[in-house]
Amino acid sequence: MIEPDIFRPTATIEAEISGHRTARSVDFTKVYLDAPRGYENPVDYVGQISSDGLEVTGVWSLLDMNGTFEMQREQGMAETEEAETAETVPAPAELD
Repeated sequence: MIEPDIFRPTATIEAEISGHRTARSVDFTKVYLDAPRGYENPVDYVGQISSDGLEVTGVWSLLDMNGTFEMQREQGMAETEEAETAETVPAPAELD
């Protein structure tokens, strides 16, 4: 992912996210790539996915700091994803 660099207003910074989802619970960590000063430590996130799957809310933590977060998925993106995962795959023909 790419996000604005809060220390250099005209720059961006790249990060990787890894984690897992169980039912509607999410737990993931964001690690900045080639981390410049101020981005050396990973950020941990724990949250819940809304019933419609369009929003995640929860708590982030970084060293001794923490706060809340909220993410929204664009409606069009969710519909595209549903269409892609709803494809019917034909069963292979029975072998004689």
